[in-house]
Amino acid sequence: MLKLYKELEDKWFAISEKLRYLMVGGFNTVAAYVIFTALYFLLRQVFGVVLLYGLTLIMQNVISINISIFTMRWFVFHSRGNLWKEYKRAARVYTAMGILNYVWLLASHWLFDMRAPIAQLIFLVFSTIATYILHKYFSFRKF
Repeated sequence: MLKLYKELEDKWFAISEKLRYLMVGGFNTVAAYVIFTALYFLLRQVFGVVLLYGLTLIMQNVISINISIFTMRWFVFHSRGNLWKEYKRAARVYTAMGILNYVWLLASHWLFDMRAPIAQLIFLVFSTIATYILHKYFSFRKF
């Protein structure tokens, strides 16, 4: 069993970092979008628009940030650095992206009358690119 795992791991890490990022980031993005959309539709009956966006984003971020940090750390950057330090740096990246996300959701709603799931999809394209750059050169950089 260990031999099979090692063979799969060797094949996985033979794939370029950028392609691994796209695959893992794609998984994380889809997971985050599904979590956000499910929470949005689940909670929209109870809360007002502004509170709904904020509450939905907070709940989605708590779940998806942890998934993303660990999948990016291991499956993309294959980091063996200090887990706690990398976790804190990656959490800062995701927190900053979460704040930008919240501002974008409010602006897209109030300025463009855009529905949240569509606005979220647009933001995810931007954040996928920005997050790769920030993780590569900040969160999981090799010293």
